[in-house]
Amino acid sequence: MFKPLHSFYSLKFSFLLLSYILFSGCKNKAKTDVAYFGGQIINPKSDKVFFYKNDELIDSAILKNNRFLIKLDNFSQGLYTFKHGVEFQYVYMESNDSLLIRLNTWDFDESLVFSGRGAERNNFLINLFLVNQKEDRSFYKFYKLNDSLFQLKIDSILKLKNLLYAQFKDEVTESSALFDKLVTTAINYPLYTKKEIFPHNHMKAMRSNVHPKIHPRFFKFRKNINLNDKELIGFYPYQNYVRAYMHHLAYEKQVLDSFSSDVDVNMMQVALENIENESIKNEFLYMGIWYTLLNDNTSDSEKERATRLFFDHSTDKKSVAEISNLINVSKELPKGHLFPKISPINYLGKTVNLNKIIKNKNTVICTWPTNSSQMDYFARRVNYLEKKYPDYSFIGLTSAYSEAEWKNLIKRKKLNHHNQYYINKGISWLDINFPRAILIDKNGYIQNNMTHLANSQFEKKLIKTFNAPQ
Repeated sequence: MFKPLHSFYSLKFSFLLLSYILFSGCKNKAKTDVAYFGGQIINPKSDKVFFYKNDELIDSAILKNNRFLIKLDNFSQGLYTFKHGVEFQYVYMESNDSLLIRLNTWDFDESLVFSGRGAERNNFLINLFLVNQKEDRSFYKFYKLNDSLFQLKIDSILKLKNLLYAQFKDEVTESSALFDKLVTTAINYPLYTKKEIFPHNHMKAMRSNVHPKIHPRFFKFRKNINLNDKELIGFYPYQNYVRAYMHHLAYEKQVLDSFSSDVDVNMMQVALENIENESIKNEFLYMGIWYTLLNDNTSDSEKERATRLFFDHSTDKKSVAEISNLINVSKELPKGHLFPKISPINYLGKTVNLNKIIKNKNTVICTWPTNSSQMDYFARRVNYLEKKYPDYSFIGLTSAYSEAEWKNLIKRKKLNHHNQYYINKGISWLDINFPRAILIDKNGYIQNNMTHLANSQFEKKLIKTFNAPQ
């Protein structure tokens, strides 16, 4: 289950030599408020590496011969993240650390190895991360157990992980209180998360609609949880646990009112009731309103409740502006109305009548995301849908880029250029920062005006909509 510690500490001689060349000259000169972060990235996805703390960009570096180095002045001990391409990973650093990474983007997390001062701590954390990932993938079968047997499974895993950490502390004696807190969180909180989702997953695994009876002792760990811990806000095990706990409380509210309420709206409510930290609270409000507005199955009254909760309590101006725009845009293409007449240009630069092109066809208008970082997903998703559903027409539409950028992205992302169209002047309902689908029936009527292409129920919705009597 666990990789031996020594397997993380062994590196190729060439990489050790790189470490020596980069850092041997700065070890004796290092100040208490300076640290270094660098390394080698094999098969890079871009020419840059970004370095963050609490989602704020601290510094960046350009790759030269697949290598980079960042000097961190005015440095403070803590948890950081580095990002390359669409992937990111955590780094724990202390003053005077001179930390090198080596990774292959084809296997980002699994290939990541640290060397230099501070490497042991980070290799241990990435080891835990990988173990937790593997554990998540193989844990589903245990949700068939009752709560007492499930607790025994949790206890056995916890004992093994604590033993591993005790071994690490015997070998690496220098350890700060913050590092100990991070490791303890990475050990315990993924298991706490599994306990929070146990009732729901047990019902699913047993194909039952009956909520399992759970002994109060099962959740006694909650009394030691701080839902407003500033040091852990950006750490994945903590984030995942808080989300699972809020969802559990939201589901309990739903059970109590006989499922008349929406779980996403309930999650907004329980976040307001239990969380004091402004940024965490804002995140739950944003997620809740976002999922609620995009869910066709949510009642109008629940959508109104979500809207009130969001606008009354969110203090994040950017999110407020984004949700305001989402609501306004959704009103512009109301369900049951004819799709408006538009005349975009095709890949050859000719102005066309789009309404004529989609006439007598079940059509999905796929609006390009205004956020270019989502274009990889958009292209993969559209290409997949075109292959799987050849009887439906998938039309890409955007005004978010210049015409040259649009054509370049079609080539680079290998989109079907026959189905991609460009509008060189802004249409407000195209101003959405995620891959959006608009479903239009053979008669040109809008059947759904606001669905995310990544929605897990999208294909079911597609088939149901276009197979319904028209």
